[in-house]
Amino acid sequence: MTLVVADSPHTAQAVCRAVGPGARVAPSTEAFAAFDGEVEPVVVACHGRMRPEQVELLARFERERPWVPVVLVADADPELARQLLRVRTAAVVWLTELETHLRRRLDAVRATWGLWSLAAAFDRSALPPALGKALVHAAERAADRPVRNVRELARDVSCAPVTLFRQFGARANGRTTLSAFISGLSVLGVYEFRRSGLNWKRVVQRTQLGRATLTRRIKAWPGCTPGELERLPPDRLFAAFTAEHVRPILPDISDGVSTLDQK
Repeated sequence: MTLVVADSPHTAQAVCRAVGPGARVAPSTEAFAAFDGEVEPVVVACHGRMRPEQVELLARFERERPWVPVVLVADADPELARQLLRVRTAAVVWLTELETHLRRRLDAVRATWGLWSLAAAFDRSALPPALGKALVHAAERAADRPVRNVRELARDVSCAPVTLFRQFGARANGRTTLSAFISGLSVLGVYEFRRSGLNWKRVVQRTQLGRATLTRRIKAWPGCTPGELERLPPDRLFAAFTAEHVRPILPDISDGVSTLDQK
């Protein structure tokens, strides 16, 4: 389902026509109340220059739902780039190109935005350079071919494994481990591959991890079977990963997330 937040009923109707079936409209004041686990992308649309409350809405989505792609639909305004300096969107579509470009952009960002968003959060963080570089690399690779273990990650970024273990452990303070983080990332990659339509044989080939290994990792986190993993809403799964494996090292990445056993 696509959540549409627009500055007028007319704009909302135009966006919904471009999105197609599955669009749901919410006023900006109710955007988060209307958000649920079935929402995948969000479209924020406005005419003219963006108002401060619209910029803040984008910033709030980035803080509280960093794994959800937000596409901005707006007029071509020279000031827009300056207004977006402190917030991040998955894509920008001009209102003049709404009918021809919006649906294609939504399809492009749905599958892997959560992983790329994590990579961007690590890239902007104040983590130690070696650890930050490694976590960016791991998150980016999860969207293509997940890093399989700490040794492989260390080799990819030309760093000693002990350095990554030490730096990650100092930040996490026992609340998660680097191995659990990497394993969880591979599960997120598997989840996205399955959502994109790959069968399990192709997933095994893509990840270069055996089916039994993948099953063990999914059982370890998020604690279910492969079939149950596929039925989890993306918002809930990424929220759980953020709560359990990201917030221990980046406490400010998201507010109000929950683990899978919380309602």
